[in-house]
Parts: sequence; C-alpha cells; structure tokens
Amino acid sequence: MNLNPLIEISRRYGSDPAYVLLGGGNTSRKEGNTLFVKASGHALGAIDEQGFVRMDLAKLDQIWQKQYSADDDQRETEVLADMMACRLEGESARPSVEALLHAILPFDYVVHLHPALVNGITCSQQGAQTTSRLFPSALWVELVKPGFILAKVVRDRMVTHKERTGSDASLIFLENHGIFVGAESIEGIEEIYRMVMERIESSVAREPDFSPIAFDEKRAGAIKEALEAEVGAEVLFAANAEAQRFLTDYHSFEPVSSSFTPDHIVYAGFRPLWVEEGRDPVLEYRAFVNEHGEGAKIICVQNLGIFSVGEKPIPLFFDTMAIAVYSENFGGPKFMTDEMIQFIRSWEVERYRSKVASSDS
Repeated sequence: MNLNPLIEISRRYGSDPAYVLLGGGNTSRKEGNTLFVKASGHALGAIDEQGFVRMDLAKLDQIWQKQYSADDDQRETEVLADMMACRLEGESARPSVEALLHAILPFDYVVHLHPALVNGITCSQQGAQTTSRLFPSALWVELVKPGFILAKVVRDRMVTHKERTGSDASLIFLENHGIFVGAESIEGIEEIYRMVMERIESSVAREPDFSPIAFDEKRAGAIKEALEAEVGAEVLFAANAEAQRFLTDYHSFEPVSSSFTPDHIVYAGFRPLWVEEGRDPVLEYRAFVNEHGEGAKIICVQNLGIFSVGEKPIPLFFDTMAIAVYSENFGGPKFMTDEMIQFIRSWEVERYRSKVASSDS
C-alpha cells in the first residue's frame, strides 16, 4: 500500500506546533483487513514508513469479545499483550496505545491531535456545552481512563450516536485529551480540521502573548546555575508577557498549576513547582522531591519567569499557558482529576513514553 499520503499529512500536522508538540498525536490508515497505525516513540513531524505498525483488524476486533481484569495494571498488561499479538508477521514495533481506538473508527483515515486551541475547549469548565453548541454533530467523551477503557467508551458511544443520528461520528472531542477526526480521504481530514480551528478561533477573545519581556538577568542566571547544580542537568529559562501575567501571585498561577492532558504529565511533569518571591528555589525543589518522590520539571518563580529541567518541558508549559488562556472563553480551565493524574503517572504505557522521551533528550 502507498503510505505517502498518510506520511505527508502526519508530517504536516506533526511539524506544526499549533497542532502537535513533541511526541503527541497519532495517525492511521486502513486498507482491507489491515490497519497501519503510528508506532509508539515516533514523532509525527519526521515519521516515515518505519514509523507505522501493520495490524490485523479482525484480530483487533476479537479483543472486544474478551474479559479483562478489573485491576487497572493487570487489565492494561493483558490488553497490551493482546494488541501486540494483533501485529502482522514481521512487525516488531509497539503500536500506539490508541491503536484500538483507531481500529474502531469506520474511516480510512484517522488523525488524532492535541491542538492548544481545541484543548481550550476540552480542558475547560464548559467543554461539553461548548462542543454541543459549536459542533452539534460531534461526539463528546468525558474524562475516562485512557487505553482500553477510553476505546470501549468511544466504541459504545459511536453505536449510540449512529442509532440517534443515522451516521458515524467523524469528529470526537475527548475531555482533557484532544480530538479525533476520521474521513475517507486526506482532503476530508483537512477540511474537518480547518472547520474546527476556524470555528473555535471565531469564539476566542484573545490569543496568548508569548512576546519576550525584560527580566532580572543576574537573578535568573544565579537561580539557573543553582538549579543545574542541584538536578545535574541543563536548566533553561524563559520570560514572556503571558508568564508575567500567570506568575504575579499564586492566585494568578492557579490556572496553570496542574496537568491538563497526559502529554503534559509525560513531558512537563504532573505539576509545576511554584516558588514564592523571596523563597530559595533549590530548597523548594528539594521539598517537592521529598513530597512527591520525583523532581519538578518546571519551576515557576514569582515575578521572574519559568525554569525548565531540560528542553522538552518548556514547550509543554507554554502549551499549558495557551490552553489556560483559550479556556477563559469557555468557563475557565479544568484540570485532570487527581485520581486520573495518579493513574497516568503510574500507567505502564506512559512510563514507557516517558522513558522514550528521556532517551531522546
């Protein structure tokens, strides 16, 4: 099969930070009984044929006839083993965790992305109502555990949606996650994404402002040096107009104080560290480690700026700020629940993604 159209659209969206950051998002194509789906650990922006796994759609469908453990860890281990067994002979790569979801969507092409503009709705207090108002034919799925549970919920909702409307849902909004788009052609995918982005943009009062600002370079440099000595890794610093607004005091920081999506947890940590002006960032960092068993990847210092342990957390925290800004138009921000955050932190799939992300640094 010619995968060039799938590779082309994957690279186009994957190289556009308005749609994809780092390893986020996945794509697929179906032909006959074969699903070509993105392999875990491959970035969309540079993907080629080796970045897709061939899977047997009939075998994937048989997964729904099985009974799995009620224990989260055991269930996901069992499902992963069955998914790996659905690969065609000769395949060795690990399929995307969302391969099951791609398989159940009755479209030749499926493109799943996490645009900040879209997540301004999916990570907002009025996400369901806004989706219903702006996209009445779309399917809204509330926050549920990713992997098998998410695929099962979507599968059930697709049936209900078709019974009610007479058609398959080609547009799915997932709370605190992102968007799935399905179509029979690349042009159909592009048309839906263009419509979605234009419709949301027309409902947004302002864009996030990441223009650089003046800052205390001596103080920032001293903190950067001290943090690097503490964590044993490169620390980056950023200061901009949006960060200045969020870092005025803790009340202003609250809209960016936790995790909006699984990607934020994987790449930027489950929670940024807030450092009040006058407090020692290194001592605060140590206290964070003692409390949570791991170091913060983002350290926000009041009235100064953002420190990032390594280069990958910083674009995801910018994404957090962008989502918080967009969510202002839809009732304000809505983070993942503490229970869901803990599930993601301990989930084998996301530990695997975190390991891959760290090895690529």
